[in-house]
Amino acid sequence: MNEYRRKVQYYETDMMGITHHASYVHWMEEARVDYLAKAGWGYERLEQNGIISPVIGVELKYLSTTTFADEVVIS
Repeated sequence: MNEYRRKVQYYETDMMGITHHASYVHWMEEARVDYLAKAGWGYERLEQNGIISPVIGVELKYLSTTTFADEVVIS
């Protein structure tokens, strides 16, 4: 599967231009939905087949900050 790439949007940053910590969780969910779609099992198909895929936990380790217009790669 390919990597999921996106650019940090201005609204995801604080007054210092640093990405808010909660944005990373949103991006991981975007990457998960993208991965499922590329695998041919988008959320619509999963639900039509009676499959639900809840997130029951998230653990993050922040290694560095990102700022507006940086490209983020989730693999």
